[in-house]
Amino acid sequence: MEGTIAPRSLVLRGLLSIQRYILIASSVVLATTFFLVVVLRYVFEADLFAYEEWVLAIAFFLYFLGGAEGSWEGTHIKADFLSAFIKSEAVRRFFQLLVMIIELGVLLFLSGLSAYMVWENIEQYPKWPATVAWRIPFLVPHLGIMLGFLLMALYTGIRFYEGVTNPAFLRTADEGDVA
Repeated sequence: MEGTIAPRSLVLRGLLSIQRYILIASSVVLATTFFLVVVLRYVFEADLFAYEEWVLAIAFFLYFLGGAEGSWEGTHIKADFLSAFIKSEAVRRFFQLLVMIIELGVLLFLSGLSAYMVWENIEQYPKWPATVAWRIPFLVPHLGIMLGFLLMALYTGIRFYEGVTNPAFLRTADEGDVA
């Protein structure tokens, strides 16, 4: 199990605060929207016009920024079965750092792909692809994807740096953590 990091820089603390505000606001907006959809549909037999289009954009930000939050906290889903079998602390630490390097490489690759996707959207201006009813540019949810991957890569890089410079950062898993 990996340790937690206290953000040291003002910029990083601000970035995390903005990210968490967006996560909370997105969750509230989505929950409220789905409540209204149910009430409108089943009580008033009406429909909320094309709500799926803007809900989709908000959901992309929620999903990918939630992934970034998991990367920051070290609570994202991972298959860490090696720590149950490796008894040597040095070997366990090596594998934890190796996993972080692989994770960082994958995230940087996905960040590049998502940046390319955003760039392709920008190049198509003013005829960029958009939703049918509200004409929301596909650029909006694509920005959520790119931002999420970039933040995941940044946070994984910070966690890797902490793991290399602070041996106590990478702790061994407790017996209760191993399933």
